[in-house]
Amino acid sequence: MKKFIIIDGNAIIHRAYHAIPPLTDKKGRLVNAVYGFASMLLKVWNQLRPEYLAVSFDLAGPTFRHVKYKEYKATRVKADQDLYDQIPLVHELVQAFNIPIFEKKGYEADDIIGTLARQIKDKEIYIVTGDMDTLQLVNKDVKVYTLRQGMNDVVIYDADKVRQRYEFGPEMVVDYKALRGDGSDNIIGVPGIGEKTATQLITKIGGIEEIYHQLKDKNSKLYDEFKPGVIAKLIAGQDSAVLSKELATIDRAVPDLGFDLAKCALKDFDKDKVLKIFAEFEFVSLLKRIPGMGNEAWPVEKKKIKNKTGLKFEIKEVGSEKEITELIKIIKNKKVFSAKEVVSGVSIMQGKLQGLVMVVDGRGYWVEKKYLEKIKKILTDKEIELIGHDLKNFIKALKNDGVVKQFDCVLFDTKIASYLLNPGNRAHDPASIALKILGKELPAGSGQESLFGVDYRSLAQELYFLQQASDKLKKELKQVNNLGLLEKIEMPLLGILADMEINGMAVDYKMLKELSLKVNKDIVTTTRKIHELAKEEFNISSTTQLREILFDKLELPTAGIKKGKTGYSTDSEQLGKLAGVHPIIAQIEIYRELSKLQNTYIDVLPSLVNKNTGRIHTSFNQAITATGRLSSSEPNLQNIPIRTEIGRQIRNAFMAQSGHVLVSADYSQIELRIVASLAKDEKLIDIFTRDKDVHAATAAAINGVPLDKVSKEMRYAAKEVNFGVLYGMGSYGLSWRAGIPVWQAKEFIAKYFEQFEGVKKYIDQILVFARQEGYSETLFGRRRYLPELNSRNFQARSTAERMAINHPIQGTAADLMKMAMIMVGKKIDKLSHPAGEVKMIMQVHDELVLEVKKGLEKEAGELVKKTMEEVVKLNVPVKVDVHSGPRWGELK
Repeated sequence: MKKFIIIDGNAIIHRAYHAIPPLTDKKGRLVNAVYGFASMLLKVWNQLRPEYLAVSFDLAGPTFRHVKYKEYKATRVKADQDLYDQIPLVHELVQAFNIPIFEKKGYEADDIIGTLARQIKDKEIYIVTGDMDTLQLVNKDVKVYTLRQGMNDVVIYDADKVRQRYEFGPEMVVDYKALRGDGSDNIIGVPGIGEKTATQLITKIGGIEEIYHQLKDKNSKLYDEFKPGVIAKLIAGQDSAVLSKELATIDRAVPDLGFDLAKCALKDFDKDKVLKIFAEFEFVSLLKRIPGMGNEAWPVEKKKIKNKTGLKFEIKEVGSEKEITELIKIIKNKKVFSAKEVVSGVSIMQGKLQGLVMVVDGRGYWVEKKYLEKIKKILTDKEIELIGHDLKNFIKALKNDGVVKQFDCVLFDTKIASYLLNPGNRAHDPASIALKILGKELPAGSGQESLFGVDYRSLAQELYFLQQASDKLKKELKQVNNLGLLEKIEMPLLGILADMEINGMAVDYKMLKELSLKVNKDIVTTTRKIHELAKEEFNISSTTQLREILFDKLELPTAGIKKGKTGYSTDSEQLGKLAGVHPIIAQIEIYRELSKLQNTYIDVLPSLVNKNTGRIHTSFNQAITATGRLSSSEPNLQNIPIRTEIGRQIRNAFMAQSGHVLVSADYSQIELRIVASLAKDEKLIDIFTRDKDVHAATAAAINGVPLDKVSKEMRYAAKEVNFGVLYGMGSYGLSWRAGIPVWQAKEFIAKYFEQFEGVKKYIDQILVFARQEGYSETLFGRRRYLPELNSRNFQARSTAERMAINHPIQGTAADLMKMAMIMVGKKIDKLSHPAGEVKMIMQVHDELVLEVKKGLEKEAGELVKKTMEEVVKLNVPVKVDVHSGPRWGELK
């Protein structure tokens, strides 16, 4: 039987809007609901593979139900305008796919769905919705594909599934609603009758008509089965029950819908039109899910949509000394080329370089490794530009294989360029760039024989498109004054990061093994304590079971605890509010911390050790964090705790190789120093100029006491405010972090801004600028675009305000660290010591870690300290703390 999908447009839009975090396109429009709808459309399209599809929508204005009952849906809070603004965008998306839309004034989408389901004959119908009202439509031909929670938890209801949920069939769903009511629609039902009694009435007696028929006969089963109190409620609520059933019943006879089965048949759509819309919304991650457009996508009507690029890319295999010489000559003449490494194995450090795919003057080349020695000439030529994507890996592959040690050619990385233009977006892959910058879809694989798992013809086509995109990327970067940021900071950093990844870090296997055994024992002990406190065994990692233990069995207070559709939250922040209320809370936090560290680091680090080098080679990422900070993966060094004992033990597993020591250079309170400098706050500048304890001095100023009278509690609260300012933290945030009442936190913040007027003025100026311009920027011009600053959605707007305040501070610190790394790298290259005796191996937060030969730690420490402190002159002294030792955890 052929399948027909009917999508409840409004239900999916509402669910997506609340389930997906605020997401904006390049025009600054909020499109999270559009994204959620598009994702769901493509999901059911590919999963269910229908032959027919239609979408129904509500129209603004009253319906026939409002005429019958003025209070219908009267208690509903009006949705944000940001949601309503996205409905026309969803219409536009649906129409691009040639999918018919059905809507009718005076009726709801449910009525239209019910009518369509009645009119469609001999088809397997799926209703896609988040609204459980449509369960009344379920029969042998109709199923409801519904979202239970969020956008991913899907349940498909047939008649048996409805019975499992309610203990009765679809035909009684309306009667159930008529009895218990529906608060979301302001349907009263029978006052006093809840879910349990309504279910019992239906399963034992039947629907509304039968219940009220038996109500007339005191000898009926109704009077035998139910107490007088229930009977009294039914009598008093008869009119309400009848009206409630009328309101809850879906009208299956909506007139003049103009339904035509043939028009609902899925057919070829205009690929370019769909591409254009997805490009406008920046839904690049969804492209391959569009039927007929991805290599594995299900084709519409069994036909593949043809690739309209029409590009027949020519690629030549370089097979002789003469040919490589000729290629180099062409590159020197054209002054620009693009290239991508081809490596065997799962990674550069575990595989071997096989060769390069190159594109010059619109033509592709495959160059085997044996000819790469000749390539040195162009990679060290300052007159030649190399365009690539993720050039750090290109540099790393060639350096690791000994092809070239130094890159002097001009570098242009399309990934980093795209990132600088939109740092809040994660889509900086070649396909995303081609779509956003050129409005083109990258060609699919040509089907030619692949080499080492790589289709080098397709790779050459990719490079060709990226080369085309580079000019537009440069132009856009120049327009926003970020081309210098790319050329002077991000590109010079590529080689530094490549070297750090090649250098890697030594780890102590034995220590990790011992630590794993210890943590295992601690987890078992903590689990036993939690079970004893709960007086029963349960799965601590199960949110549902934990919630039942804490709030049902132990009856812990729920005041101030966030509540979702499934119950009270048990996340760390919410449980933090219960600290001290019951000893089980502290044990749960210990259990979570131990489990996380064991599963993320202790048991994982040994598996990341490279068998060839015996070291861990983490990856440093330039194009992930919106502030410009570097991040790392495999492992994520940033998330290893600093202040906990277990965190320090994990850090101690990272050690210097034999005959060497680690040298750590850490910027001291750099973000607060940047605040003082940018805000030109005289008091804060004075504190740093005199090298005072900034948190104690802040506490003294706020509390009006001498420095030597500042208590531990005062300093702690001042420290939280100092760092909270960097993130736009309010009184509630400070209250939770500092463990003080909200009123006291509010007063503390007010006093802080009274004492540090320059900081307050600076923050206000940042917000004014960001709202006017749509972005905030660092001292060096790195931008973060924040269109949500003008959102009507309070949550989205508040989050954007905090980002606007934080970005100039944290982003400037990130720029400063990158510039320092470049300068330190240059200084190391000029040292007279043999290569490898002094090398950078790690960058975490505000810390740079070097591995140096024993005896050189003092010289290296002084060099890195002086360099880092002198990179940029601020209005306050820049201070770097240097420590050395055999293990990372012992450096502080």
